[in-house]
Amino acid sequence: MDIENKRTVIICAGVSGTGKSTFALRYLVNADLAIRFCFDPDGEFAERLGLKPARDAYELSLELCKGWVIFDPHAIFPGRIDEAFAFFCEWAFTVSDWIPGRKCLVVDEVWKYCTPNAIPPELALVTQTGRKRGLGLLVNTQLPNKLNGSILNEVSEFVCFRLQQDKALEKAAEYGFDVDEVKALPDLQFVARNLDSGGELRGRIKV
Repeated sequence: MDIENKRTVIICAGVSGTGKSTFALRYLVNADLAIRFCFDPDGEFAERLGLKPARDAYELSLELCKGWVIFDPHAIFPGRIDEAFAFFCEWAFTVSDWIPGRKCLVVDEVWKYCTPNAIPPELALVTQTGRKRGLGLLVNTQLPNKLNGSILNEVSEFVCFRLQQDKALEKAAEYGFDVDEVKALPDLQFVARNLDSGGELRGRIKV
């Protein structure tokens, strides 16, 4: 996958337990990225990667040197998750201007921080302007149909594991996926479509 396209958003969709999170983490580990910015309110990234999360501005700056910035927002934004998300998007966008190479902001279920009609301006900066700073967005979701249109318009690659909800399948069909195939995908198997080149790839995650 390449986040240096004209569009810089990768969607990884699938129901829980099908392998989408494992796929995303392996991509982050193996991709040639200078920095991975992970918004981690549930602690999943920190736990699965075995890395210490950053809990304040000082720790965020320290983690930049390691190539992984996993942000636990609860220390400095208790009970204010939307504010924390806006802060992290803006911070990642800002520091990406100082750091050469490709960077990626990673968010699970990003629709939780949006409405059907609007996304935070800080997220819009990442999706619409981040490519100028080498910053892309990787979204994991069970419900691609809930993603805001401003995000969907910037999608460069769509990776689809098994989906079951009708509206989620309809959204996958809009991007050229075969609904019957997507509904029947076994765990750990996926179909990926590059929306810039039109290329399609089928594969299975090895465990």
